[in-house]
Formats: sequence, structure tokens, C-alpha cells
Amino acid sequence: MHEISREEVLACLPRREADTNKGSYGRVTAVAGSMAYRGAAALCCESALRTGAGLVYLASVEPVIQLVLTRTPECCALPCRTDADGGVLAADAAAVRQRFSGTSAVLLAGPGLGESAGRVLNALCGIGAPWRGAVLDADALNAIAAGDLGTTPFLPRDTVLTPHPGEMARLLGTTVEAVQADRPGAVQRCARRFQCVAVLKGTGTLVAAPDGRLVRNTTGNPGLARGGSGDVLAGMLAALLAQGLPAFEAAYCAVWLHGAAADACAARTSQMTMLPHDILADLGRILGNAGR
Repeated sequence: MHEISREEVLACLPRREADTNKGSYGRVTAVAGSMAYRGAAALCCESALRTGAGLVYLASVEPVIQLVLTRTPECCALPCRTDADGGVLAADAAAVRQRFSGTSAVLLAGPGLGESAGRVLNALCGIGAPWRGAVLDADALNAIAAGDLGTTPFLPRDTVLTPHPGEMARLLGTTVEAVQADRPGAVQRCARRFQCVAVLKGTGTLVAAPDGRLVRNTTGNPGLARGGSGDVLAGMLAALLAQGLPAFEAAYCAVWLHGAAADACAARTSQMTMLPHDILADLGRILGNAGR
């Protein structure tokens, strides 16, 4: 199994050219957050911006929008009405999909969506969806596993699924123990079943493509074992997709950078005290040292 290297990641990363503007670096449309889970949206939006996306839009309920703009005023707000479960109203999610018709935006959906995720994902995806790529994480994965998008979900092209072992077990209809006993087999089955790139998070995160390509990551540490780490990874991945990297390359670059930044953060603070948003400062140092 091939292990991701620093050299191949840095070779893949886009460069910032002199004669460019915000439109040159892609759009990320994050549909994230709910009344119960507000911080997830803040983490994924900030990480998308910090990883180079030219424009990041957040479609969410008003309290989430307020939190995110306080922390990251560079984010563009798409306020949505609140449904009975405290999440984004599906009709407003459908309006978001329509708003980006004819663009090349990347969809980031799932973090913090809560019980509304199935209805929201149905409104965003399906035949004719405008997205040039998608990162589906957290509650979006649970909606897919529950069959909310049907037995054979029609996902956007260049979709990346980012499950942890529990979510992978639900996607494959098996147990966490079975997933962990054969992690390479599980991630490859997921990639084939959903015809997308699959990322199986955990120690030695694996990235698989439907055509059989499989790589293993060696960066990262137990300091990432806390809520919010996956939201940061999802935002990083969406940003790289938006900047034009193919889905498989965007996934393994994001995974490696996420882990490398976490290693630098643990050395700077500690595995016990580091928080997911702390690693963004270390990501900046890694990219800065690489001339990005």
C-alpha cells in the first residue's frame, strides 16, 4: 500500500499566481450547522478559507451565521429559515442549489446539520445538481446510510465521503469491529459502492478511489481525537477541490496536511490541550515554508 509523502503533496498543491483574483481560487458552498450544533460550521468554513478557497459561502440558520461571521467575517452568508428540528429548512436548501446553478462551486455538506440532514441533502443533490465536486461528512453520511437518498444515491461528480469507523460501519451495513479488522477492504468497498473517493479516518487514515487506488496517511496524532477535527478536515478538502485538484488528490493532500499540522500543533502545545482550530496556525506555517 502506498504511503502519502510530503513531496507528492507539495507537488500537487496549487500555487498563488500574481495575476489572479478571488474567483481564480474557487467557491465553496458550505451547508452546515443547526441550532444544536453551531461550532461545526465555524470550523469547516474557516478551514476552507485558510486552505486557499477564494470564496466561501455558508448556508445555515441565523444563529449559526452570526457565530461564523463573528469569527470569520470573510465568509459570505446565505441565511436560511429554521425547520422544526432546528436545522436548515429544506426549501431554502433547494434555493441554495438553484443559486449556484451555472457556477463551479464545490458543495460541503453535513457538519452540524443534525436531524435535518436527510431533507437538506435531498434538496441539494440528485440529477442536475450544479456542484463541480462535493465533500459529504458527518450528518450527511448518516443520512446516506439511513437511505434518505435512496438505495443508490445519485451523488455529485467528484464527491468525497469522509467517514470515521462508526459512520463507515453504517454506510456499509456492518459493525465497527468489522471495519477496523479490514480497514483497506472497508474503504475500498465504500468507494466502489458509492462511486466516489472515500476517506476512512483514524490511525493511518486511508483514501480510496473507485478505480482501486489506495493510499495510507502517516501524519497525525491522538490530539485529533476530539469533536471538530473532522470539520476542519472537511473544510480543507473542499478548498482543495474548489482550487481544481481532482478528488483523489484533494483528499490525500488534505488528509496529509491535516495530520502534519496536528503534529506541529502537538509539538507546539500538547496532544492533551490542542484544539481542532489550533492546527490552522500550524497549517499556515507548513504552507508558508513550502512557498504557498
